[in-house]
Amino acid sequence: MEGTTQARRRGQDGQALPLFVLMIFVLTGSVAVVTDVSWFWVNQQKMQRAADAGALAGAVYLPGNVTAAYSAARAATKQNGYTDGLAGVVVTPVQDPANRRRLGVTVAGPVGTYFARVFGMNQIAAKAGSKAEFTLPVPMGSPQNYYGVGDFVYNQVTTNTTSTSTDTNWRVPTVAVAGGAWTSPGSVYVNDDVWASESTNGEAQQWNAFGLQALIQNDPTTVIDGLQVRLTDVSITGSGTATNCQVRVETSWNGGVNWSTQQLTGAITAAASTKTLGVDTSYASWGAHAWTRADFSDANFRVRLTWIDGTASCASTQAVKLDLLDVRVDFHYSTTTTTTTTTTGSVASPTGSTLSSQGFWGAVITRGGNRENGDEFSPANDNPGISGHTATNPEYDASGYDYTVITNGANGQVKVYDPTFCETGANGSGGFMGAGDHWIAGSANGVTTVFSLWNENGTAYDTADDTLVATSGATFSNEIQADYSGAMGTPGHPGLTNCGGSAYHNAWWTLASNLAAGRYRVNVNTSSASNLSTNAENMWSLWVNASGSAPQVYGEAKMVAYNNLLGGTQLFYLAQIDAANAGKTVEITLFDPGDVSGNAFLKIKSPNGNAYNYASFTWSADDGTSSPGAVTQIQTASAGGSFFNDRVIIMDISLPNTYGSTGLTPAGETQAGWWKIEYTVSGGNDTTTWQVGIRGSPVHL
Repeated sequence: MEGTTQARRRGQDGQALPLFVLMIFVLTGSVAVVTDVSWFWVNQQKMQRAADAGALAGAVYLPGNVTAAYSAARAATKQNGYTDGLAGVVVTPVQDPANRRRLGVTVAGPVGTYFARVFGMNQIAAKAGSKAEFTLPVPMGSPQNYYGVGDFVYNQVTTNTTSTSTDTNWRVPTVAVAGGAWTSPGSVYVNDDVWASESTNGEAQQWNAFGLQALIQNDPTTVIDGLQVRLTDVSITGSGTATNCQVRVETSWNGGVNWSTQQLTGAITAAASTKTLGVDTSYASWGAHAWTRADFSDANFRVRLTWIDGTASCASTQAVKLDLLDVRVDFHYSTTTTTTTTTTGSVASPTGSTLSSQGFWGAVITRGGNRENGDEFSPANDNPGISGHTATNPEYDASGYDYTVITNGANGQVKVYDPTFCETGANGSGGFMGAGDHWIAGSANGVTTVFSLWNENGTAYDTADDTLVATSGATFSNEIQADYSGAMGTPGHPGLTNCGGSAYHNAWWTLASNLAAGRYRVNVNTSSASNLSTNAENMWSLWVNASGSAPQVYGEAKMVAYNNLLGGTQLFYLAQIDAANAGKTVEITLFDPGDVSGNAFLKIKSPNGNAYNYASFTWSADDGTSSPGAVTQIQTASAGGSFFNDRVIIMDISLPNTYGSTGLTPAGETQAGWWKIEYTVSGGNDTTTWQVGIRGSPVHL
């Protein structure tokens, strides 16, 4: 037994050596992996710093000098150990197509290994990316929970109805109808003591051609109020009892086919008297017939008189004589006067409150349009007739325009006013009715506008991780329509689909609801292929609401504003510049400003010191013109035409070091730091693209 135990122990001692050797390999491999991973991490960090340096170095040249931006980016990465094209390194700088002031830099290359070579892995591919922006975008266009609500131009139709009551005056007949029994019936035409007479009981005589119809207003609203027949200087002659001698009076409305209810004059005596049958306020005593103007034509209207002398109190020896017969018709009619006045009004929010005009409408021109009409980025075309320009817009941006929405609470809503394209008529001052939708040139081709809401997911300057929340999709696709309601003037194209009563026209449409608190962006886009040959401009507004405090919506990076002007001065919000920017330079880029007929002037108002004052600025345009020095206004047009058609103007405003130290909230304002534009023109409409930023050190994103 003892020998067996010792043998077993010797066998166990022999197994320890292979295990020890195996563990050495495992430990060595672990050290190799840790070493190579650490080495890769160190190089990845170096590569990231190089990418950051490249983005920061290159961004200062944007947006104007892209070539210099790319060169500066590559030079910065080289100084940080990564040379483009050397040792497998690739440095890729890219200007952001959605924001031309932003530069992205990617550095990619191999990282060598140490111990991993034993396993055949000599290098590991690494990559780092960075973004920087020289001038960060500032909020533009609105400090409120709505954006782009301008003056709403419409036809105000006032209707005034008046009622006129009058009569035909007394009219005598001109014809005694043949077949009557009275003697000298024509003697009743004039009151001249020459009489028509009748002595036989029950004998009648008819008269017509009173000329009444021509004296009754020929109007659909005419109403007959009363009918009177008058016998002037009627009396009896002869011997015998004469206490109840009468004349029976009847009228006809259809040439004697039918007769009214008879009326009796009452007792006639030897003394001449006047007998009037009927009243001026009613024709009820003549029976149930409803009299109209047509009943009083010379052919239709008749009066019949019948002598009655056969009663016990009127001897047959009596006779009647009549000097004058005449008729009067009383009537009234309504006159409606319609007055159409072109005026401006306000837009109501979805909750019914009045939204004050912000001086402009949100706008976008279709892909098939021309950028010289004021939208710098959406149209794909340009005017080659302008010096230095070609037929293609070099700044065409298919990504559209973004507008920031901040809900600050649950149950968020985003609504769009007048999202549909609905052509309106001219307003008489060079602009258009309503919000101003119109085709700029060419045929009335279909217009497609897409509104999309994206959740920024906490990364305001990076759209790569944004998620789509809602979109209008094809709701406003290929629209060929116009407003023929009359309230929007006369559209330039007849026979289109009438959108005057559309639920999407001059009304709020819900883009999204039940939104969680957060930051979103609304994208407005007309780059659809269906717009390739369409040259039109669609105007709209945005509104946001939420259960939290102070929801916001404003333009970001760039925006297009449409001024629908009747003439005079417009004042609208430009951008919010907070006190943290003291000592820096505000850079305002305008494209195609003041492209109107007549004089046009722009001034900028600063809120510094809690009071709006005109700011001094210098400007330069891409046509080589510039200000002679610091100015407080720029004239963009005169009676001779626009000075800056299809041109870019850059305006620089130096902020003092004390900017904001005494406040940035003038009376009536709810938020600090909002600058304004004062725009004075003689009339017309103007579309301008705006960009505002703060020049200073580049910012890493």
